[in-house]
Amino acid sequence: MAPAARRRALLLRLALAATGGALAAPGPAARAQAPGPSPAPTPAPASAWRVFPFAQQLDMSLVHDAVHSAPSALLATIARHQVDVRVVRTPAPERPANPLLAGLPEAPAELLRRAEFRDAYEGRVVLRSNAACGLPRDTLLIRDTASSYTLLHEFVQSRLRPTGDCGGVGDDEADIELRFATEFRRLQLYQRRLTDDAFRLLDPRWRADILAALAAVAARLYRRIQIGQSQEAIVEKVLAGAIDERNPYFDAARRAQGLRYGQAMIDNAIDLFNAVDAALAFAQETVGHLREEVRAGRIAPPAPQGLSEADAVAFAQDAARIAPMLARVRTELLALKAFYLR
Repeated sequence: MAPAARRRALLLRLALAATGGALAAPGPAARAQAPGPSPAPTPAPASAWRVFPFAQQLDMSLVHDAVHSAPSALLATIARHQVDVRVVRTPAPERPANPLLAGLPEAPAELLRRAEFRDAYEGRVVLRSNAACGLPRDTLLIRDTASSYTLLHEFVQSRLRPTGDCGGVGDDEADIELRFATEFRRLQLYQRRLTDDAFRLLDPRWRADILAALAAVAARLYRRIQIGQSQEAIVEKVLAGAIDERNPYFDAARRAQGLRYGQAMIDNAIDLFNAVDAALAFAQETVGHLREEVRAGRIAPPAPQGLSEADAVAFAQDAARIAPMLARVRTELLALKAFYLR
């Protein structure tokens, strides 16, 4: 399997071929530079829905409302949109607390556990649909030392909505994260075993197992990136365009950090896609090669192993049913990359 960076480059070269160079990736220095100041803010319409990659939409009037609220009114603005905020106290803070967050109710320890709020987190969105947390309203968990820019990030992320189809899997967001992580680990385990000994694919049980693992991961990959990496990147890009030097929430260091973070999230999503795509290609090519060896008489697998022509055809057909799920993800990744480079 090619290294992750090489496979990312391949994905982008394919995009270049399709778009005549529109998706050419900037160099590290250009990527770290913040875009120039936004034009002077104009009154937002009552509702201004904008559609983003991975079938997501955001009412930009809510963004305008939040980023143009006076800092003293920001929490009231967030509450007006039916979103609660709970602060996470830092036991031994290395940075000063944000005074804007001082009067917020503290998030209970049990909520932090159920929401899987980790020590490294600055903030986290917990939607009311999260059955594990059972909250009556969408809730932002925000660390007491987090900047107001980060609070805006969490609020905007909470307002992202799917445009319709969520990828064919009915799990809620908490379930998707857990199930995808479990299934991806299983796929990685099977892939390592097959890379160590590709002749295992002569066994029908191994062929069934790798197909099942691939299908399970491919079925949830779109939704996993939709609620994870794509949202992080979209929100950072939106805020970078909505908050300029004249805005009270402008923070040049946080803005640059956020744009780098969004790029890292896109790269991580591409790595996930490439890992699954490579595993599918490996299985397809290896089964085809093994069938040729069996047909030529160079391999005589002992029972219960075997790879007849019918077995090879059935495997190819099952693998082909997985490919469209990956193609959909690839299309959206290219769209997300193009959006981020604008």
